[in-house]
Amino acid sequence: MKRFQFLLLDAGPIIKLFELGIWEAFLNTCDVAVARTVAEHEVVFAATDFGKDFLEFGLASWEEKGLISIVDVDVPIVKAFHNRFDAAYREMIHAGEEETLAFVCGSHKQWLVCAADGAVFRVLGLLGRGDQGISLEEVLQAVGLAKRLEYQFTKRFRERYTRLGASDSIQGTGLNRSDRDNRPGR
Repeated sequence: MKRFQFLLLDAGPIIKLFELGIWEAFLNTCDVAVARTVAEHEVVFAATDFGKDFLEFGLASWEEKGLISIVDVDVPIVKAFHNRFDAAYREMIHAGEEETLAFVCGSHKQWLVCAADGAVFRVLGLLGRGDQGISLEEVLQAVGLAKRLEYQFTKRFRERYTRLGASDSIQGTGLNRSDRDNRPGR
């Protein structure tokens, strides 16, 4: 049995795993899911944008082999998720992150989101779901593939941005007015 189940990856960790040459080993230790927007647009765009041609074909071949799952979220659900936030948060969340977070927040399973963008962890902190964020560093350590990584892939990075989101929640910022008023305890 794989050590990590319900692990949803954003584009940054996927590209880093390819850069490190451990993508296949990672798939042997984790059940990986990726939002369709991330799989078909962000991973390909980011890899091409940074001059990396190893992902220009996308992730379809791993999905076809059953090594990853690509998840879809209906557009109205993503749009409703997007509309929960104030303008500052809406601007910081990219389309793939939005689909990923909408999926996590709409699921009855306890998904973990692995990202390298502070916006993901900040949203999780804002929504009181900080325990559903995990850094690539933490996952790699847990499955015996530990590597030295840049700051945005570390536990410290995740914790920092999760705290910022939690602080925004306490201060009553980040969510649009109707969502702020409907938070538990209000």
